[in-house]
Amino acid sequence: MKSLLCCFSCPRNKDLQDFLCNSSIEFSKRNVSKTYLIINEDNLDILAYFSLAFTSIQSSDFEISKTLVSSMDGFNKHATEIKVHLIGQIGKNFAVENNPINLGLILQETFTIIKQIRAMAGGRFAILECNNNPSLIALYKKYGFKILPTKEDGDHLITMCIKIPD
Repeated sequence: MKSLLCCFSCPRNKDLQDFLCNSSIEFSKRNVSKTYLIINEDNLDILAYFSLAFTSIQSSDFEISKTLVSSMDGFNKHATEIKVHLIGQIGKNFAVENNPINLGLILQETFTIIKQIRAMAGGRFAILECNNNPSLIALYKKYGFKILPTKEDGDHLITMCIKIPD
């Protein structure tokens, strides 16, 4: 299995390759996160993958309104800890020639799984963290993600969120 996972290539983000090849199986065994493969059924190539986990965010870390806190929490506009689904890794395999997958298709599969999890365990929002790269941020915004502005400026990862679609 590991040799199959290590065929994944994402030259733009070597961390995606490293996670899938070296960490995803162990994270799954330890129930830290679960990794899902999008496979070409004809030749069994890995077209893309994503990993999911539950996490919580501290509302005090972000410059967000009480209305958004209430929406994310589902109950309390003063919530300090908000449970969310974390899209921990998401990537396309560039080793597959003419790979037809795109972010929209990956997110479609991602939200199919998140909705199944939500039906069993709840959750209203999903988050992801991405590099502070304007084109990457614009791409996620195109699919409905919004930036959660942090209270600290700096050259750090950007947290983006989306209400889980019905």
